[in-house]
Amino acid sequence: MKISYEKTLLSNQNKWVAVSFDRSDILATGKSIKEVEDKLVKLSSKNAIITFIPPADKYISPLVCP
Repeated sequence: MKISYEKTLLSNQNKWVAVSFDRSDILATGKSIKEVEDKLVKLSSKNAIITFIPPADKYISPLVCP
């Protein structure tokens, strides 16, 4: 079953999210990357992608240096 990305983004704003390597399941969420990593260790999950989902009402842009 594929992840509903819209639902995932809205329900996990301003959180760290770990998804399975094939992107089919959410494995863990948390307020910090450490919290997510600890949950993954408890699950014995070695193949996960961890990403931060920013708040929907904020803009995040890369640092641009001259």
